[in-house]
Amino acid sequence: MELARKLDLDGGGFVPSGRDPEFIRRRAMPALTALRRYFRAEVSGLEHLPRRGPFIVVGNHNGGPILPDCFVMMSYWWETFGTHPAYALVHDTALRFPGVGTLLTKLGGLPATRENGHRVLDAGAPLLLYPGGDLDCLKSFWTRHTIDFHGRTGFAALALAHGVPVVPIVNAGGHEVYVTIFSSPALARWTGVARLTRVKTLPVNLGLPWGIWASPFMPFLPLPAKFTYRIGPPIDLGHDPEAANDPRARRMAAAKVTRTMQAMLDELVARRRRPILG
Repeated sequence: MELARKLDLDGGGFVPSGRDPEFIRRRAMPALTALRRYFRAEVSGLEHLPRRGPFIVVGNHNGGPILPDCFVMMSYWWETFGTHPAYALVHDTALRFPGVGTLLTKLGGLPATRENGHRVLDAGAPLLLYPGGDLDCLKSFWTRHTIDFHGRTGFAALALAHGVPVVPIVNAGGHEVYVTIFSSPALARWTGVARLTRVKTLPVNLGLPWGIWASPFMPFLPLPAKFTYRIGPPIDLGHDPEAANDPRARRMAAAKVTRTMQAMLDELVARRRRPILG
């Protein structure tokens, strides 16, 4: 209850106490463990996750719009920590979808705002971020092994402001649940998708069951790609609230994290024999 009170968003129309530990324990954990088997998932580095205190988890983003890589990682998280409070910042478009928004809220999803990030860390809870957002999640198949947050440094600002470590997590395989032939910000602007939904790119995908489709929102049947995850040691960016407001300092801190994540991802990719099969 204390954590829920600290996280209550005054006037925001969203109360994070909607996170439902009982739902996670009884429904989500069994379902996501089965999903883990479907993707033959493997993880290394769980020992690097801090056991106490607030921290920020930063990951690369894959497989929109149903985000199987996120849900599989959640199963490992809950297996390690149980249903201890933890929150993730989520694109507001996903939270507005009927049913999807309710599910994400029950799992600990919050609208992706800087204020919510501060509230979670002030309350002493872990915070999961995918800084690349929709541009990372919907990138082309040909750039799937690149860590690119598209200049977004909000996660570094939060870490500097609160003096909390950043735990890097990378995934290989998440972008192989279908093939994104290309992904076009220009097409998103031209069609009005960017203006109406704040999703900044429009992908053209090849996969099941539709064959070829052009939409960031179409549900699909994911191919059984092999997912591999690596969790790296916490990265200490220091505690410097002034630097959190300095664009150059934020960029330098973010670059330190992305370099580490790219090296981690390169190691995972080097072990993959071929797409989908792993």
